[in-house]
Amino acid sequence: MANFIWMRSNMDLYHIGENDKCIITVVNSGNLSSDFYEYAGDFYEAAEEVILYLLNESTNEKNISRLDSWYFPIVYLYRHSLELLLKASVFQTLTVPSEEKEFIGEVRHDLKQSFDKLLETQWLTIDGNQNAEWLSKYLSDISRLDKDSDMFRYPFGNDLRELFVNQTHISLLATYDNMKRAYEIIKGIYESGLFLDRDFKSLSPKLIIEGGYYYQQSVVGYKRSKYSFYPYFSSYIEVGDFLKDTILTQEKSNFFMPMCYLYRNAIELGLKRLIIEDSHFEISEALNKVRKKKHSILGLWNCIESELKKYDNTPDDDTTLADAKIYIQAFRNFDSSSNLFRYPCDKDLVSYFLKPQKFDIENIALCFKELCNFLDSADTMLSNIKDYEYEMAAEMASYFDYYDF
Repeated sequence: MANFIWMRSNMDLYHIGENDKCIITVVNSGNLSSDFYEYAGDFYEAAEEVILYLLNESTNEKNISRLDSWYFPIVYLYRHSLELLLKASVFQTLTVPSEEKEFIGEVRHDLKQSFDKLLETQWLTIDGNQNAEWLSKYLSDISRLDKDSDMFRYPFGNDLRELFVNQTHISLLATYDNMKRAYEIIKGIYESGLFLDRDFKSLSPKLIIEGGYYYQQSVVGYKRSKYSFYPYFSSYIEVGDFLKDTILTQEKSNFFMPMCYLYRNAIELGLKRLIIEDSHFEISEALNKVRKKKHSILGLWNCIESELKKYDNTPDDDTTLADAKIYIQAFRNFDSSSNLFRYPCDKDLVSYFLKPQKFDIENIALCFKELCNFLDSADTMLSNIKDYEYEMAAEMASYFDYYDF
């Protein structure tokens, strides 16, 4: 318990400490193509750092504890790097703001649509080129499974569809090889305007390839975790922690944005978990609230705040909920649309961080973790209350049945 971190009344996202190794300056150029390219590289390198660590740990130390749980944030990091790189490549030729906005509005997160637009703007054809044909099929498969970029961030999509209905043993090594091939091919287009004429390991152009060596498999789709937010919530925190430690120990400051996004998504997951799994709302009402609020952490907080207050059994002078609201408001003001850490600009293509902004990496990570710990504790409180209510209801039903009232 000595290392347990909790919320502080005086939290400050912009606090700068005295440790120079923890300070990062974030600044974008305002050139959409080059900024998207930089972000793509950061997310791709972060994904590689995590997956190679997992593969080495599991193979050399026979430790498979993280292979399953870290799969979703890893694939999200990879998938997002491809999205950023495709958009960076399209922005090389689109220079009229209205055309750029139209492109973003049309393709949204769809990788195959972005690729088709890239072919159009770069005057490229895939016919007869092995790498081009493979990439087209690979991106089509990703779009088929995850068109809206939500199946690796949440346990189900807006239509309640799960990605993994049955237990699936996925080759993590195949995931690594295919993502590397896809990224390198798109990067080649960005740098030369051509498809790479190079041989890669020949694997099926699919996002999910089953099988492989036991110590290099991610097993997902457990029935007991159906629709459960916890595996996603905990894994996004853990991978965020891993990137934070990597930044500080290896001075890889380019992992800052991926780290922040993973933590930020964990907060969103934690709030949605409270609403859907722990609240007293009917499930249809809970789902409707989550759909309506989308990525707004303040909106999600407002959905559950009254229930937390109702069951908060603390002294009158306890400031826990007030402190939590301060954190929620601070993160909302910092990133109101869930885009600040994912993209170099907002949906209207207005660039972020055109003026240099300093951040203390440890402070930012600490603020995220403190709020995540609160959300996890709130889940324990509300779930215990619901369990108690179910037990009492069952006892009362048994009592009335016994006496046959």
